[in-house]
Amino acid sequence: MTSALPAWLGSGHERRAKLFACFALASLLVTTVGVIAAPDQPRVTVADQRPDSNTLVALQGYHDEGRAIEVTPDGDVVWEYAKTDDMFDVEALGPDRVQLSTATEVPDEQCPARFQNDGFENCVRNSLRIVEQSNNEILWEYAWYDVELHEHELHDADHYTVDGEDRWVMVDMGNDRVFAVNRQKEIVWQWNASDTYDRPADMGPESDWTHVNDVDRIRPGVFQISLRNFDTVAELHVENDSVTVEPVVGPNQFAGKGEKLYEQHNPDRLANGHLLVADSERDRIVEFDRSGKVVWKFGGSGTLNWPRDADRLASGHTLVTDSYNDRVVEVDESGTVVWAVETGSLPYEADRLPVEWSDGARAEGSADRPTAPEAKLADGGRDGSFLERYGGFVVAMAKYVLPTGLGEQVFSILFGVVSLFGAVIEGVRWRK
Repeated sequence: MTSALPAWLGSGHERRAKLFACFALASLLVTTVGVIAAPDQPRVTVADQRPDSNTLVALQGYHDEGRAIEVTPDGDVVWEYAKTDDMFDVEALGPDRVQLSTATEVPDEQCPARFQNDGFENCVRNSLRIVEQSNNEILWEYAWYDVELHEHELHDADHYTVDGEDRWVMVDMGNDRVFAVNRQKEIVWQWNASDTYDRPADMGPESDWTHVNDVDRIRPGVFQISLRNFDTVAELHVENDSVTVEPVVGPNQFAGKGEKLYEQHNPDRLANGHLLVADSERDRIVEFDRSGKVVWKFGGSGTLNWPRDADRLASGHTLVTDSYNDRVVEVDESGTVVWAVETGSLPYEADRLPVEWSDGARAEGSADRPTAPEAKLADGGRDGSFLERYGGFVVAMAKYVLPTGLGEQVFSILFGVVSLFGAVIEGVRWRK
């Protein structure tokens, strides 16, 4: 039988060597085209219903390229702040003021003395900054140092007032605490996780025990926190010098995979005591009613990949930060994505800005918003196949390791490497 392959390929080891070489070249071409085609700025990929106002996005960054941006409904960047390694939370405080939760790695020789020879490479400077958007000037800052960048960062803060005086409450992941300061930078109250919970005997003081990653004041004297490694959302009740803890959802202890939440981020309290949470490791957004029953969900690994923020908008739509898919999406009442913007750089959190900054206006976020039953929201999204789920995870991990733009092409790179190796082996056999 006559072979359908061209005669120049030869036969045996020669043919296999040349075929492997062709596969390697094709993989190189696919990778090159993919990198060139990748946008270096945000781009809108779904525009069925464009929002009426801009969106703030905090980009954590894969390679210390953390920054905050403001994007228009068309995906144009109209503001950027990029003076940090990691960016976690961004909130608008007014028409020209934003609040930023940042973390920057500092060389050992520039660290405070107690962090220079602590067994960790470099240290981290955590900083809550109030920034004027028009010139990116820092108007106010509260900062502290910790042993290292990873798992010791400031992930979230919330501004509030007491008798007209400014306060900021922050989560200190590295020291497993939540604390509040006034404008004079004095600590006015503080809660340490070790006051309530017992640290496992095999975990040291610098281990990632609670991974407390979010805090919101939900009413005077009551603050909602996210204990990610407890799979638990809880309330801190602050009265004079006393702080008590009341769990809202979750096992309320350091354990394995939670039944209702699995390493969640950015829970938001809605109307009627409902809770909207990014259930990150399950690739979904869930809404619980006051009793802890799931009344709405969106996502699945075929739709979202490690989402870390969800805000219910006044319209009943839901704004979702789809972190490992490098995008922010808006979901309508039917559970359909009606607007999406690819951002790159591992988005952590997003807030929709008001259409107009009238008295009392604020950015969307932790506020009383419609519940799923009130807005008659339908579930949406789908679970992905085995390949979609774990293939997406491989791509996400590759983005941390490979240079910017190459992570998305990890499978074509791997195929090319294997093909090149095969070409070398078969080429050697052919020449013998």
